[in-house]
Amino acid sequence: MTQGYWVILRTEIFSLFISPATYVSTFYFLALLGVGFRFFIESFPATNWILPPLSSLALGLLFGAPALIPFLTMRTIAEERRLGTLETLMTAPVDAVSIIAGKWSASYFFYLLICCGAYSYPLLVCIIFPGQAESLGFLKPEHWIGGFVFLMSFGASFCAIGIFSSSITRNQMVAGMLSFSLITLYLAIMAFSYGEPTKIDEFRSYDDLFAMVGGSLHRGLDKIQFFALGVLHIPTILHQLIVVFFFLSLAKLQVEKIRH
Repeated sequence: MTQGYWVILRTEIFSLFISPATYVSTFYFLALLGVGFRFFIESFPATNWILPPLSSLALGLLFGAPALIPFLTMRTIAEERRLGTLETLMTAPVDAVSIIAGKWSASYFFYLLICCGAYSYPLLVCIIFPGQAESLGFLKPEHWIGGFVFLMSFGASFCAIGIFSSSITRNQMVAGMLSFSLITLYLAIMAFSYGEPTKIDEFRSYDDLFAMVGGSLHRGLDKIQFFALGVLHIPTILHQLIVVFFFLSLAKLQVEKIRH
């Protein structure tokens, strides 16, 4: 499994780096994010934003995921199914776990590179305008670490959703639209349930039960207040790992159908 995983991973990373669509989508995504971040920082003193300014970048990357993740994942399996190369790959000594894990890891790796590119904006502010950066809290490492761990957690689950979407169709455009819809639905549920955190020491209502079972789906945006201050909210991270395992398991089952 290990050797097959690394072969798939290298192939997928190479495919992403030579794909023009990947560079075009990344350029426009980072450009729009940079413009929005600049205007936010300029208007920050006049806003009632209660979180550290750096958290705005994490939220921008989070809500921009539906437009970015499909470009990284829609070709992974759907295109191979259309060309018939996936069937050929399944005849090699490579199991379905290595295929799914390798393709997901490559997409997730490129997603993290894009996040690093986005975080270069506040880094430039720190280098060029150190005084303003200090007043905005850009020099506090806990804000950087918490925000990036927040993005790593949700980025892993979003990439898993994209891989699953690509595994159930032969059309990469359909896979892209499906992953866009599922990730948008995920974010919409978190946004509509935004509010004060619910105490779930005891179950007094169905809302309390959903708060426990739903994980980050229930008022998930509230959790940014922990990560923004450098406090890692372990339940949110664990829930995202469960989402990753769930969707990658579904994708694995889809790939195994081809073998049989």
